[in-house]
Order: sequence, then structure tokens, then C-alpha cells
Amino acid sequence: MSEEIKQLLQKIQSSVDGLSDKINKQEERINSLEQKLGSQKGFISSGAPVPPPPPQFPEDLKREGVVMQGDEKEVVEKKQMDWEERLGGQWFAKIGVAVLVIGISLFLKYAFDNDWIGETGRVVIGLVVGLSLLVWGEKMIKKYFLYAQIISGGGLVILYLSIFAALNFYSLIPTSVAFVSMILVTALGVILSLRYNALSLLGVVIIGGFATPFLVSTGDNHQIILFSYVLLLDLAVLAVSIFKKWHLANFLAFIGTLITSMAWHGEFYTKDQLFSTVAFFTLFFLVYSLSSLIYNLMNREKSTGAEQILTLLSAVSYFGAIYGLMNSDYHSFMSFFAVILAVYYFLWAYFVKYLTPKDLNLYNFLAFLSIGFITLAIPIQFKDSMVTILWSVEAVLLIYLASRFKDVLIYIFGLAVSILTLFRLLFVNASTRLPVDSVALINERFGVFLFVIIATYAVVYIATRAKKENEDNKIIKWGQMFMIALIVANLLTLFSISQEINYHYDQRLRQLSEERNQVIRGGISKVSSNRISPMKTPYDSEEYRKYIEDRDNIEYQKSISLSIFWMIYAIILLVIGFARKIRFARIGGLILLGISIFKLFFLDLWYLGSLYRIISSISLGVVLLLISFAYQKYRDKLKQII
Repeated sequence: MSEEIKQLLQKIQSSVDGLSDKINKQEERINSLEQKLGSQKGFISSGAPVPPPPPQFPEDLKREGVVMQGDEKEVVEKKQMDWEERLGGQWFAKIGVAVLVIGISLFLKYAFDNDWIGETGRVVIGLVVGLSLLVWGEKMIKKYFLYAQIISGGGLVILYLSIFAALNFYSLIPTSVAFVSMILVTALGVILSLRYNALSLLGVVIIGGFATPFLVSTGDNHQIILFSYVLLLDLAVLAVSIFKKWHLANFLAFIGTLITSMAWHGEFYTKDQLFSTVAFFTLFFLVYSLSSLIYNLMNREKSTGAEQILTLLSAVSYFGAIYGLMNSDYHSFMSFFAVILAVYYFLWAYFVKYLTPKDLNLYNFLAFLSIGFITLAIPIQFKDSMVTILWSVEAVLLIYLASRFKDVLIYIFGLAVSILTLFRLLFVNASTRLPVDSVALINERFGVFLFVIIATYAVVYIATRAKKENEDNKIIKWGQMFMIALIVANLLTLFSISQEINYHYDQRLRQLSEERNQVIRGGISKVSSNRISPMKTPYDSEEYRKYIEDRDNIEYQKSISLSIFWMIYAIILLVIGFARKIRFARIGGLILLGISIFKLFFLDLWYLGSLYRIISSISLGVVLLLISFAYQKYRDKLKQII
């Protein structure tokens, strides 16, 4: 026994010695190769021309065995052959399957119309053909991968057609059997697309699946069956979205769902189907809001932009559809509905922030949707002035939260809502017609302006606090926000009060005009009754001349009132600017004062009547003298401030 062990050890020893010899020979070869490479590197570094790199070939040409030493002509010819192969081997196959499905459908329809084949036979033929194509595709998948995918896709489409026809066209099977059968076909299509890793196969399933209701439609309304079938296809896409990042499949299914829903609504919808329609649309929305984001969240991956597009499409389509269905009868619910969507996307933003904290683009987008639906809820629920008021409150709240949490995104949202508020204030509320008996400064229009002005000063206060805390960063510049908000607040104050001054005098002109019309009507009646000479018209009367004089006086008062108000406001700005050492407030006061002086000197003094010229010139002189005296008396202090 010991002798056998010795022999075994000797064999092992000899094997080890042989391996050692082989290793030594390999090391010698490696050393020689390294020496050769080193000499070549020295040659290259010594200034000799570097030989050009070998030509790079696409992966598809390498696969076909094109040698790297081949000339350019051979490469071009091979590319042409590859393009021809794609056209003949892939696209012709896809077109062929599509034409085959259409041809079989037309043949069967012709046979059905002529009673060649019974109803049961028609369905059986479709099932046999579909299953045969699936078997054929499975057998060819190893040798002809793309071709087999196309064949399998055609088989799935034919199976969809057969089952749908058996249920909706011929009523051969109950709804439960048809639904289960469609689930099995859809599951089979999903499994095959995942097994083959074939997006194209799933695309065929989606296109064929959504085309089925249109191909076999009887023209009757079967909402529950149709939308259940569409929901089944959408759930299949959702299942695939868990494992694959195939955005194209999501878009195809979304478009198919949208087209099918719109076609059904335009043809069959009645108010009696409101509840079921809203329920199905909600399920569709939930499926697509999940399918667009679920892969990123489960795999902790960043979004690429396609997720945001699909999320936006599903959100806008869903809200628009529900609003169109319910607004006429349930308008009061629509604002609450917008708030529900805002909360929904807020929760999504929270999940994204928690699961994929680095994906700031997706988080910001979902937060934008949440704020957007909140902003949209306001004009739906409220009208006229309340919309502007609530938007201004929302803007102030957002800017406050931005300063509190130092969040750039909330700051941007606050700016967006602020701009929206100003746009509505200046282009909607400012042009609002007031009732005839309204009083200047005591009316709804000025109340809205006053509220927005106060809200703007609230932003000034927030910016001041944030600036003192040194919270400026690359995007949020609280010092700039302070200046812009203060300028906007002053401009709004000037505009609104000037508008009220004009409104006050316009009201007086309107009353005067009504009195004049009464005088004219009275004069005409006198002329017609021959009580006065027909040669003397009401326009030649003493009453009409007095009307012209009164009208001019009111115009003069309006013009000089505006000038005096602007001067007073300019002085207030100057005082505040010097007292609080706010340079741009002083500059603004000087600019406004210059405009007032220009208006008084070049317009009012030439346009106004004698009495008002005296008032305006004296007012202007007094104001200028007071300002000049203040600058002279407090010259040293002003220099320190400036």
C-alpha cells in the first residue's frame, strides 16, 4: 500500500515539474514580448511618425466576419448588404405578417358574409392559426431570432381577434371565459416578450391588441367589455414596466387607450354611463402613472425625461377627460378633484425623494405638477377677484416656505405664481367694469389691487428677513427679490390710485354728459313744438356753453390731480429713501418727480385753464423750493447717506 502511495506521489511530482517548466517558458515569452513593445514605444516617442490605427468596424460588420484589413470598398458593399438584409429579412417579414393578418381577416369576413363557414368554425380557425404561428415562432427562435418574434406577434394578434369575436360578435362564450382567455393570451405575450427580451414583440402585442376592437366591432355599445379589455392590455404593459425600461411600449399603449376611449366616447357615451366611465378612466390613469415611474423607483434609477413626458400626458389627459365629463353637472367638485390630483403627485414626489433622492429632475417635476393642480383649483372654484387674491396668497406662502426651508424649487414656483397673479391683475382685474354707482377707492377693483399690494409688501418683508440671515445662493438672491418686490409694490400703488383718480373724474364727466343729453332732448322738444325759433339749436344755448365749460374744468381737475398725486408720492419716496437709506427708493422718487415736473411744465401749463395754470405753477414752484431747501439744509447728512 505504501509502495502505491510513493508511485502516486512521484506522478504528482512529475506533473508539478512539468507545469513549472511550462510556466517558465510562458514567462520567457512574455518578457520577450514586453521588450519588443518597449522598443516600439521608444521608436514612437523618439519622434517617428505614429502608424494610423486600424479601421474600426461596426459591430454588425464584425458579426458578419468582415476582416479589419479589408479596403473601404469592401466595407461599403458589406454595409449595403446589411441594409438590404434588414429590409428583406426584417421589415418585409413585419409587413408580411401584418398583410397576412389583414388578408385572413378579409377572407374570413368574406366567407362569413357568404355563410361558407359557421360561427364556431370561424373562431376555431382563428385559434388554430394563432396557435400555429406561436408554435412556428418558438421553433425558429434560436436560428431566426427577429423573424420568430414577428411570427409570434402575428399569432398573438390573431388569438386576440378570435377571442374578441367569439365574445362580442358571435356571443359563443360568456364574458368570464372571454376575459380569462384574453388574460391568458396577454400573459403569454408578456412572457414571450420578456423571454425573448423583445420590445418589438410587445409592440406587436400592443398594436394588435388595440386594433382588435376596431377590426371586429359590431357597431354596438359594450362599454364594460371594451374597457375591461383595454384595462387588461394596460395592466400587461404595467407588468412589463416592472422588469423592463421600455418607454416606447408605454407610449404605444397610452396612445391606444386614448384613441379607443375617444372613439367610444364620441360614438356611444351618455350621461347614464358617467360613473362607469369615470371609474375606468381613473383606472387607466392609475396604471399609466404607475407604469411611467415604477421601474425607476424599484431599480433606484434616475429618470431620462421620458418618464416626465408620460406622467404629464397621463395627468393632463385624465384631468381634461374628467373635467369634460363632470363639469356641467358637478362643477363644484372640480376644484376638489384638482386638489386630489395635487395631493396624489405630492405623495409621488415624496416617494421619489425617499427612494431616489438623487433624481432631482423627477422630484422637481412631480412637485411642479402638485403646485400646478393647486393653482388650477383656484380659478375653477372661484371667480373674478377671488382668483387673483388667492393666487397672491399662494405666491406669498410659497416664497415664505422657500425662505423657511431654503428650497430653490419652491422659490421658482413662488415666482411663477407671482407672475401669473400680476398678469391677471393687470390684464383682467384692471379692465373690470364697475357698477355705475361705484365710488372711487371704495370698489372691488381697487380692493383687489390693494390686497395684491399688501401681499407684495409681505414678500418685501420676507426677502428682508431672508437677506439678513445671509441665505443668498446661486439662484435665490433675496436682495434682488427685495428690490423687485418693492418696485412692483410702488408701481402697483401708483397705477391703482391713478386709475381711481381717473375713474372719479370720469364718473363726474358721465353725470355731466347725462345732464347735457337731457338739456338737448328738452331743447329739441321745444323746437318741435315751435316754442322757440327753429334757427336757434340747443348747441347755441347758454346751457350747452355752460356744459362745455364744466366739462373742461373737470378735465383740468383730473390732469392736475394726477400731477399733484405723483409729486406727493415722489416726495414720500424721497423721504423714505433718505430715512431708511434705500438708494433705489430715492432714485425712484427723483424719476417720478421728474415725470411730474415734465407733465406740469410741458403739458398742464399749456393745456389747462388760467386758474388751474396758476394752481399748478404755484404747486410746482413750492415743491421744488422745498426740495431744494431740504437738500441745502441737510447737505452734510445727505452726503453721509449717499
